[in-house]
Amino acid sequence: MNQIRMTLVCVALLASACTKNAGHATDSPMTIGGMPAAAGTTEPNRSGVSGAGAAAPPAASGNSAVGSAGRTVVEAGSSAGTAPPGGAPSGGASGMVGAAGAAGAADPGPMRLPPPQCSDAASSSPCRACTQQGLVDGKADANSCVYLGIPYAKPPVGNLRFMPPEPGESWTGVRSATEWGTACVQGMDLSGSTKLGEDCLFVNVWTPKTKPAQPLPVMVFIYGGGYNGGATNTYSGIGLSQRGPAVIVNMNYRVGALGFFAHPELDKERMDRPSGSDGIRDQQLALQWVQDNIVSFHGDPDNVTVFGESAGGSSVGIHVVSPGSRGLARRFILESGVATRGVENGIAPVTREAMYAHAEAMVKDLCPGASNAMTCLRGLRAEQLMTWAPAANGGDALALGWVPVIEGPGGVLPESPDQLMERDEFNPGEILVGTNRNEYGLFALLRGSVSTIDQMKTRVQMSYPDQVDEIMALYAPSGTTDAGQAYITLMTDLMFRCGSRNFARLAAAHGRSVYLYSFEEGTAVHSDEMTYVFGYGNFGLGVLPPTAALVDVIQDYWLSFARGGDPNTEGRPAWPKYDAATDQHIRLVNPPSVGTGLQKAACDFWDGYLNAMR
Repeated sequence: MNQIRMTLVCVALLASACTKNAGHATDSPMTIGGMPAAAGTTEPNRSGVSGAGAAAPPAASGNSAVGSAGRTVVEAGSSAGTAPPGGAPSGGASGMVGAAGAAGAADPGPMRLPPPQCSDAASSSPCRACTQQGLVDGKADANSCVYLGIPYAKPPVGNLRFMPPEPGESWTGVRSATEWGTACVQGMDLSGSTKLGEDCLFVNVWTPKTKPAQPLPVMVFIYGGGYNGGATNTYSGIGLSQRGPAVIVNMNYRVGALGFFAHPELDKERMDRPSGSDGIRDQQLALQWVQDNIVSFHGDPDNVTVFGESAGGSSVGIHVVSPGSRGLARRFILESGVATRGVENGIAPVTREAMYAHAEAMVKDLCPGASNAMTCLRGLRAEQLMTWAPAANGGDALALGWVPVIEGPGGVLPESPDQLMERDEFNPGEILVGTNRNEYGLFALLRGSVSTIDQMKTRVQMSYPDQVDEIMALYAPSGTTDAGQAYITLMTDLMFRCGSRNFARLAAAHGRSVYLYSFEEGTAVHSDEMTYVFGYGNFGLGVLPPTAALVDVIQDYWLSFARGGDPNTEGRPAWPKYDAATDQHIRLVNPPSVGTGLQKAACDFWDGYLNAMR
């Protein structure tokens, strides 16, 4: 596989799948603005502000879950991120658990700030928008306005490293929003960017240039990367926005140790906000930013769909159940990733105890004998944290287990997603979920597959010694000659497909509107559908060019779902709502068709196996 192909393969990949030389030199120093990124360093000239003629917006009125903290008017370029840990909660997504009410109660709706007010918002600039923080100037692209690199949070540096995100500072003048913001520092560079750093919490917005008669549906995308890599600048929302029309948003969020570190000493600093899932809290704060500001970009804050792929899909699954996400989105799209049981792909949430043990191993390796572990860790360079791996993994920095944590009371996940869904304690909203026919085919390209049935049986024996005969009968019955494809199907079911079907069944069993898909066009490996969702100009992993007609169909399905919670739209094949009794799904192939019983026998087996293990 050539270098370009390997780079594309890694873009949406789970963390354990890429090798260190896959497209980027991940062992080279991370840089900010061309200089080594020391801990606590912020990117030069983060404010991006020009001029001083515009008055800064007023501080928040305090009627929002975000609260007034972080909304104070500051001079452009003033330092941020110096608040001491352990202080009073600043609000933001982490403060919404109590404000929004427990999951399962009547939905009070999102807690929003008043509409943004900027003194010269009525400007001759065709791509100027007013946010709670101040004015931003985007750039025109055909009939669209593109706004890049808008900060939604304070830089999580210095004493704010390992802390919940805090709402971004305001600025005076007009901030330029024409260049991608710094991508979050990561153990493997899947960003497609030369700029990596801790000061990375930015959103991007694509919207029609002309104000529509009515506010537009909003679609907020969460990238994949195994919770250890990824960035917004590998995805452009312009094609999807123009076809809608719709407002497309994406955000950077912290990954790896900086996003999912949990430790008892850290919990003492954070009061009622347990550690372990700050990467998800970043997403929640970005979704709150959308609630507070999207009206200025022609969007409807009451019609927000959050969608994601791989670890991004798993993140969306967490937003389906997290009390802190309640009211932030109306609809959910999960592509090739869920957060419930039935997935063996390394991105499922783990217990607090498991992450405590993982983090303690890092403390012992990086800060041996330190009197204060957190002070020591905050003094290290970010890349030291992001590339560390325990000796038990052979020093492989890509075999890390940094994932969201089931934190308990006050956490992003007070209990496991399965427990919350089974008790009907998840957030209201329609759901679209699915996988690709040959998900594991991508990993087979990188890790190698099997070439004989005996090799496949040996691998099954290692993990499931008591179920070998049953598994082999399901996936490689007598006479099977294509062992490689049989193994890809097995691993696709185990890592992605059956877990997604289980998620659909859990939601449908509680009366939620759910639509299940199987993407089957071309190679249909992990992340192949992304080019079809976003259109041309984005990373797509298929060997063959995407089918143009199917790009239009899939975009129409996604956009129709975002508009009204139903993917069906005039002129497109009917997509039945999912119900376990009929067990129907849409086959996303050119042309689409309805399928029944998606890997039924195999997924029934895995459901039974996992139930027995509980």
